[in-house]
Amino acid sequence: MQALLSIVIAGLALQWLPLELPRVWAAESADIYVNVFLAGGFPDIHGMSLAGQEVSRVNARNQVGGGVKVGLFPQFTERVIGIELEYFGTTGKLLATNSSGAEGRADLTTLNSMFNLVVRRPSGSVRPYGGVGVGYSGGVLHRADFPGRANREVDSTPGFAYQFMGGVQWDVSARTFLFAEYKHLVTAFHWKGVALDYQANYAVGGIGWNF
Repeated sequence: MQALLSIVIAGLALQWLPLELPRVWAAESADIYVNVFLAGGFPDIHGMSLAGQEVSRVNARNQVGGGVKVGLFPQFTERVIGIELEYFGTTGKLLATNSSGAEGRADLTTLNSMFNLVVRRPSGSVRPYGGVGVGYSGGVLHRADFPGRANREVDSTPGFAYQFMGGVQWDVSARTFLFAEYKHLVTAFHWKGVALDYQANYAVGGIGWNF
């Protein structure tokens, strides 16, 4: 009976330790959080070409999507400076007219994987923050109908990206917070027969959990 009781106690301890030790470590060594968000994009295309000709008019609109972040603010920075890994994407419409008057259109999806350096207010129920990020953007054209371009199927291309951001978090409970953020992302995409310099402002809002 004593042996059985020892086994039960050991089993309960093993179940408790994997859950509690990371939380204790996080509380003592770092602030760790995960958040999910919705995003609305407002692109500003600074340069675009169709079949080698400059575009005279371009409009990217209805860019909506979402994403997820994981953040870490270590104790040795006084939890003021931290890092984030972020993945987000939006999709919408792209309309363009080249210098010859030929029109084209496509659905455009952008997928962004970013590494962010963030500075924030470390304590309080309301915490403003700002930061910069670098990473990778993937531009995906689908249902594309552009002059001089035969491929109307899904076509993707990579691009280096960087962004600036600022926002505010506010606590709704001991472990849960809401946040709102503005970000400005810059990248460039080059598909066959289509190229554009892509910049976009994003309005972001979501919910997060501290660990």
